[in-house]
Amino acid sequence: MHAGARAANDSRCERRCRRGRWERLRRRAEFQRVYQQGERVGGRYMVVFASIRENGEFDGARCGFTASRRVGNAVARNRCKRRLRELFWGHAQLFVGLNVDVVINARHGCVDAPWPLLQSDYRRCVTKLTARLAGR
Repeated sequence: MHAGARAANDSRCERRCRRGRWERLRRRAEFQRVYQQGERVGGRYMVVFASIRENGEFDGARCGFTASRRVGNAVARNRCKRRLRELFWGHAQLFVGLNVDVVINARHGCVDAPWPLLQSDYRRCVTKLTARLAGR
């Protein structure tokens, strides 16, 4: 099957969530830079790290997602990352005007958390984080 046929069968959410390479953190060094140089805000279901990117070819927010084995098995970890990915891209307007790299680490309860609680936790973390980054 060629790629065009597969893309036609993808769900609307999968097409919307698919992002280019330049919009994702992919290398360990990129994650480490955010952890070491950025700000950190912890919530009930996630920990959000962000670091301002000084120069680069891409303007806007880039994001990476992690879930450790403490979150659960591979199915649970992937579900957490999908949920966090949907939160990030669904609330992208919270990072408008900022050239930031963001890393979101899932916590243990993330996989079973009700969606409204997950959203409010995310918004609270990002609001605190953007206020800290604006003060830099």
